[in-house]
Amino acid sequence: MSEEQPIRPVAQAVNHFFATFERAQNKAVVTSVYGEPIPYGSAIVIPVASVSQMFGVGLGVGAGPDAESAVDEGVGGGGSGRVTARPVAMAEITAEGVDVHPIIDENRALVASLLFAGWAVFWAARTLIKLFK
Repeated sequence: MSEEQPIRPVAQAVNHFFATFERAQNKAVVTSVYGEPIPYGSAIVIPVASVSQMFGVGLGVGAGPDAESAVDEGVGGGGSGRVTARPVAMAEITAEGVDVHPIIDENRALVASLLFAGWAVFWAARTLIKLFK
Protein backbone atom coordinates (compact mmCIF):
# COMPACT_ATOMS: atom_id res chain seq x y z
CA MET A 1 0.00 0.00 0.00
CA SER A 2 2.86 2.36 0.64
CA GLU A 3 4.44 3.44 -2.61
CA GLU A 4 7.81 5.13 -2.59
CA GLN A 5 7.50 8.68 -3.77
CA PRO A 6 10.26 9.96 -6.04
CA ILE A 7 12.71 12.34 -4.44
CA ARG A 8 12.26 15.84 -5.78
CA PRO A 9 15.22 17.77 -7.22
CA VAL A 10 15.30 20.13 -4.24
CA ALA A 11 15.52 17.27 -1.78
CA GLN A 12 18.23 15.61 -3.91
CA ALA A 13 20.27 18.81 -3.94
CA VAL A 14 19.94 19.28 -0.18
CA ASN A 15 20.81 15.63 0.48
CA HIS A 16 23.84 15.90 -1.81
CA PHE A 17 25.03 19.07 -0.03
CA PHE A 18 24.74 17.52 3.42
CA ALA A 19 26.48 14.34 2.25
CA THR A 20 29.35 16.45 0.89
CA PHE A 21 29.49 18.48 4.10
CA GLU A 22 29.56 15.29 6.18
CA ARG A 23 32.43 13.85 4.09
CA ALA A 24 34.40 17.07 4.61
CA GLN A 25 33.72 17.04 8.35
CA ASN A 26 34.99 13.46 8.56
CA LYS A 27 38.27 14.60 6.97
CA ALA A 28 38.77 17.25 9.69
CA VAL A 29 40.71 15.03 12.06
CA VAL A 30 43.82 15.47 14.15
CA THR A 31 46.01 14.04 11.39
CA SER A 32 44.91 16.98 9.22
CA VAL A 33 46.56 19.34 11.71
CA TYR A 34 49.40 17.18 13.02
CA GLY A 35 51.26 15.32 10.30
CA GLU A 36 52.95 11.96 10.59
CA PRO A 37 55.94 11.97 12.98
CA ILE A 38 59.27 12.08 11.16
CA PRO A 39 62.30 10.52 12.85
CA TYR A 40 65.35 12.81 12.49
CA GLY A 41 68.45 11.52 14.23
CA SER A 42 67.61 11.18 17.93
CA ALA A 43 64.64 13.56 17.58
CA ILE A 44 61.13 13.22 16.23
CA VAL A 45 59.69 16.08 14.19
CA ILE A 46 55.93 16.58 13.92
CA PRO A 47 54.61 19.07 11.33
CA VAL A 48 51.75 21.30 12.54
CA ALA A 49 49.25 22.96 10.19
CA SER A 50 46.26 25.28 10.44
CA VAL A 51 43.24 23.77 8.70
CA SER A 52 39.99 25.63 8.02
CA GLN A 53 36.78 24.79 6.22
CA MET A 54 34.07 27.06 4.86
CA PHE A 55 30.83 26.06 3.18
CA GLY A 56 27.87 27.93 1.78
CA VAL A 57 24.69 26.96 0.04
CA GLY A 58 21.82 28.77 -1.59
CA LEU A 59 18.57 27.31 -2.73
CA GLY A 60 15.43 28.69 -4.26
CA VAL A 61 12.07 27.14 -5.01
CA GLY A 62 9.36 28.86 -6.96
CA ALA A 63 6.15 28.10 -8.77
CA GLY A 64 4.39 29.51 -11.80
CA PRO A 65 1.14 31.49 -11.68
CA ASP A 66 -0.80 28.32 -10.87
CA ALA A 67 0.89 26.62 -7.92
CA GLU A 68 -1.03 23.37 -8.36
CA SER A 69 0.13 22.74 -11.94
CA ALA A 70 3.69 24.06 -11.59
CA VAL A 71 5.06 21.70 -8.96
CA ASP A 72 8.67 21.44 -10.17
CA GLU A 73 9.11 24.82 -11.86
CA GLY A 74 11.57 27.39 -10.63
CA VAL A 75 13.93 25.09 -8.75
CA GLY A 76 17.46 26.46 -8.40
CA GLY A 77 20.41 26.24 -6.11
CA GLY A 78 24.11 26.42 -5.69
CA GLY A 79 26.83 25.78 -3.22
CA SER A 80 30.47 26.32 -2.58
CA GLY A 81 33.11 25.08 -0.25
CA ARG A 82 36.71 25.72 0.57
CA VAL A 83 39.23 23.81 2.63
CA THR A 84 42.62 25.37 3.30
CA ALA A 85 45.67 24.12 5.12
CA ARG A 86 48.90 25.97 5.79
CA PRO A 87 51.96 24.98 7.81
CA VAL A 88 52.39 26.93 11.05
CA ALA A 89 55.05 25.12 13.07
CA MET A 90 57.23 22.07 13.59
CA ALA A 91 57.33 20.34 16.97
CA GLU A 92 60.70 18.74 17.72
CA ILE A 93 60.62 16.09 20.43
CA THR A 94 63.96 15.14 21.98
CA ALA A 95 65.11 13.53 25.23
CA GLU A 96 65.56 17.05 26.66
CA GLY A 97 61.99 18.12 25.90
CA VAL A 98 59.77 19.56 23.20
CA ASP A 99 60.72 22.59 21.10
CA VAL A 100 58.18 24.26 18.83
CA HIS A 101 59.65 26.05 15.82
CA PRO A 102 57.17 28.45 14.17
CA ILE A 103 57.10 28.69 10.39
CA ILE A 104 57.17 32.31 9.27
CA ASP A 105 55.11 32.92 6.14
CA GLU A 106 57.19 35.52 4.32
CA ASN A 107 54.41 36.25 1.84
CA ARG A 108 52.00 37.22 4.62
CA ALA A 109 54.64 39.45 6.22
CA LEU A 110 55.28 41.11 2.85
CA VAL A 111 51.58 41.73 2.24
CA ALA A 112 51.14 43.15 5.74
CA SER A 113 54.10 45.50 5.31
CA LEU A 114 52.85 46.67 1.90
CA LEU A 115 49.38 47.35 3.34
CA PHE A 116 50.92 49.30 6.21
CA ALA A 117 53.09 51.32 3.80
CA GLY A 118 50.03 52.12 1.66
CA TRP A 119 48.09 53.17 4.74
CA ALA A 120 50.93 55.45 5.87
CA VAL A 121 51.28 57.04 2.42
CA PHE A 122 47.51 57.64 2.26
CA TRP A 123 47.43 59.45 5.61
CA ALA A 124 50.58 61.45 4.85
CA ALA A 125 49.16 62.56 1.49
CA ARG A 126 45.81 63.43 3.06
CA THR A 127 47.51 65.50 5.75
CA LEU A 128 49.65 67.33 3.20
CA ILE A 129 46.65 68.10 1.01
CA LYS A 130 44.76 69.57 3.99
CA LEU A 131 47.79 71.65 5.01
CA PHE A 132 48.27 73.21 1.58
CA LYS A 133 44.60 73.99 0.85
